[in-house]
Amino acid sequence: MNGVVERALALYSRLSSYRDIGEASVTISRGPKPWQRSTLRYPFQTAFVRPARFLFEWKGMGVGPHEEWPHAALWRNSRGLFAWETDPERSDAAVTSPGSLSAQLEHWSPACGGASLLVPRLLGLAEGDAQLEGLQLVGEDEIDGARAHRLERALVGGVFVVWIGVERPLVLRTFQRLRHSPERDAALRQLAARAELPEELRQLVLATPQVESDRIVETTTFLRPQVDVAIDDSAFELSPPG
Repeated sequence: MNGVVERALALYSRLSSYRDIGEASVTISRGPKPWQRSTLRYPFQTAFVRPARFLFEWKGMGVGPHEEWPHAALWRNSRGLFAWETDPERSDAAVTSPGSLSAQLEHWSPACGGASLLVPRLLGLAEGDAQLEGLQLVGEDEIDGARAHRLERALVGGVFVVWIGVERPLVLRTFQRLRHSPERDAALRQLAARAELPEELRQLVLATPQVESDRIVETTTFLRPQVDVAIDDSAFELSPPG
């Protein structure tokens, strides 16, 4: 494993607390013209106090008043684990008790640009690969005024890039580009139907609308982490609108 990645994983494993405010941006390009591109934005926040207090909240930015945007939260405190999300088919969205923290975050991942799994997996709170395996150090960039290592991994039809801070090895940004086509989509769906893909990827493939034409999907996740800071217990006591 890359030394930069090893230092990052070691740091996340010993953090007493973590907090961020971030955003996932998903751009879908169906051709070279501006009107053939669309961008979806998902602001989110994460909070964690070891050993068990946790919060992940996200929204899907859209048209109209922000009260109508998709909105969801998962939080764990001394009373248990709770989840809440808007549902366009219901007028009385309610707090529920999900089966598990990891399962709920996986369920939301396709809807919020994958942001729900990135940090929880780094912190060891959610099951699965933190996506840092196989990365190669390719250079150094400046992210929000801080020096950061740039690491890359080739994907089938694309690339995955991670920026990890030089001074403090925290993930500051990720980027993924994938080229989709009807042929690639059909092949993936056949593999998914035969359960020959990892379960998370299988669910993502089955939940994604069928590709009718070539397109490029670019997902960028921006993070502004704060670590080992004081986080009041009130941060893990939500009263969502209902």
